[in-house]
Amino acid sequence: MNTHWYKRTDVADFLRKSTGAEHVIPGDSIQQLWSDYGEIRRFHLKYRHQNTASSSASDSVIAKWVAVASKPEHPRGWNTSKSHRRKLHSYEVERVWYERFATQCGIGCPVARLVGSLSQDDGYLLLLSDLDHHYPARFDTAWPISIDKNSHKDQLSPIATSCLRWLANFHALFLDSDGTGLWQQGTYWYLDTRPDEFDVMASGPVKDIAHLLDQHLKDCQYQTLVHGDAKIANFCFTSDANDTAAVDFQYVGRGIGVRDVAYFLGSCLDENELQRNDQRYLDFYFNKLTLALERFQPSIDAGAVCDAWRALYPIAWTDFYRFLLGWMPDHPKTHGYTRRLADQVLRELD
Repeated sequence: MNTHWYKRTDVADFLRKSTGAEHVIPGDSIQQLWSDYGEIRRFHLKYRHQNTASSSASDSVIAKWVAVASKPEHPRGWNTSKSHRRKLHSYEVERVWYERFATQCGIGCPVARLVGSLSQDDGYLLLLSDLDHHYPARFDTAWPISIDKNSHKDQLSPIATSCLRWLANFHALFLDSDGTGLWQQGTYWYLDTRPDEFDVMASGPVKDIAHLLDQHLKDCQYQTLVHGDAKIANFCFTSDANDTAAVDFQYVGRGIGVRDVAYFLGSCLDENELQRNDQRYLDFYFNKLTLALERFQPSIDAGAVCDAWRALYPIAWTDFYRFLLGWMPDHPKTHGYTRRLADQVLRELD
């Protein structure tokens, strides 16, 4: 990766032209992209007439640089050409998302807006509005996360419910979207895109029903757009954590809402919390989904959507378990709750 990409003249010219700023000053690196494919960095903006600049002008933007010539260095050892192509396509999908779909999001499921994009031979740049101005709080990216360790055991996490509310609005807004230009099957773990992991997966009952799980998820008549990587690290929050926005849309595409829900709950709740309160979190999500469908899709039978997706929640969870069994079978998420849902699905599909 070119670690000094942000010092290049063409990048600086693009940043000034896209933002209207006279000076663009590189800030700190926010993070390196997975497998060293690039970097996310904040840039500070200085305008010629700073005191009279438009009230809509921001003092910072976020730049996501993708080095397309990067050699894959996967931390788990999945350094295949197939993985490399999938990763590069994911960044193209993200560009399409911000260009064609992100503008439809607003109250209920806010996202960054696209300021501009730049394509070069060795990489390309997405320039996005800085969500930190309104959503400055982020939470620990380690798993499992005790996101509200001091709360009463019967109290749902306000951080988790804030994200579930965002997902409900997002799924309702894009119900029946054709997702042109996005992944035609969202998420990064779906069966068709993970043949290498499936091949090395140990023989067993979950592998035996892998294609059946996949088909059940595809056959649901109520398809929407899913975020595709809805872990808690991809949400940012207001200071009181009552509102949230989402980032990182590399794996957005068509699917059913509970694929996001299952993945999200697994990203931030430990086994004990899942065993104790999974149905209450699901009830919260489906309550918010019903309200959002009545708002965004008044001609759709909200109850039918909720019934169909709730029935598929254990299958969505077990499908992710299938991925883990090939990708990293000793992953902490392969715990008792996961195995219990998989056993339930195996009995029902037998």
